[in-house]
Amino acid sequence: MSFNRFIRELCLLGFFALCRGGIWAQGYFPGHQDFILEYVRKDVADGGFRWRHVVRINSMTDNGAYIRYTSESSFTGRNGKPLYRSAVNETAIVEKVSGNVSMDVADVMASYIKARTGLKAKGSGVLSTLPADMQPGDTLPAVSAQAKVGPLTYTVLISERKVLRNETIDVPAGRFDCIVISEHKVESGPGHNRDITNITWYSKGVGYVRHDTYVKGKLETSEILQSVH
Repeated sequence: MSFNRFIRELCLLGFFALCRGGIWAQGYFPGHQDFILEYVRKDVADGGFRWRHVVRINSMTDNGAYIRYTSESSFTGRNGKPLYRSAVNETAIVEKVSGNVSMDVADVMASYIKARTGLKAKGSGVLSTLPADMQPGDTLPAVSAQAKVGPLTYTVLISERKVLRNETIDVPAGRFDCIVISEHKVESGPGHNRDITNITWYSKGVGYVRHDTYVKGKLETSEILQSVH
């Protein structure tokens, strides 16, 4: 086994902290800088290709009690051309002791609007949390956020966040031990209103492995992890 492959596998197992000079709990998020995760989203009804989604972990900053990760998501169509003007930027906080993950949904909304339209947006709201010690039957706090573009306001409410079960699944990227979470998501704003339910499979040290979207109780799309680099 090559040294680079050995280090990559240690990272996937959550031991990257040893390489950084410390040990901390592993959460439901990619374990180190320069991770690249590639997903494909398809329509369930006919298997039609929606997009290819690539997540890149650009940086990680040790802030003592927690690690701050910055990442970007890029989306391309079947022809390989970008779907948006720019990548969508994300920030995550992973607590060292607990492994809990917090995401700023409002900032993601603002970045998404800029990627789609080129217009600058300002986001505000509460953080979305993924506790590292989640167990089936747990409920998670609701998340509300908004983003303003001039006089226009877009909102998102994520509620009914339930931990359903533990499950091991096989995807093109490999086999992963996951915890499965269901969420009800309502998006509202001028020209954009959507009411969906998401079921997502999360694996520690990786993040989400599969993400299913239901509209009016019917499975519409499934986004599945293809590879991890």
